[in-house]
Amino acid sequence: MERTRESMIKRYRDFQIPWEWLLNTGLIGQMKLSSLRLAKVYLKRITKELQLNECSGEDNLLLQGARFAYRVHQFAGGFDAETIRAFQELKKIGMGSLKQ
Repeated sequence: MERTRESMIKRYRDFQIPWEWLLNTGLIGQMKLSSLRLAKVYLKRITKELQLNECSGEDNLLLQGARFAYRVHQFAGGFDAETIRAFQELKKIGMGSLKQ
């Protein structure tokens, strides 16, 4: 993917087409960081709801959280430390509900 991006940047530069958005510091990088923040907030919210037992579809909510986290992980190329902690908290609750 990196090689493809580098070759695209070179071609864009040669044709004087704006290429800065292709860099990780550009729009794509901002989208990845925003996705990680959203995932962290979403995972914390699910964790809180599961801890308070406010939801009747506990397994469904846990599955939705795991699916969303997986999609963000794939898009962003991994989790940051805060999102990993939020996912680990959700995992602990999920493992606890499986034992019951």
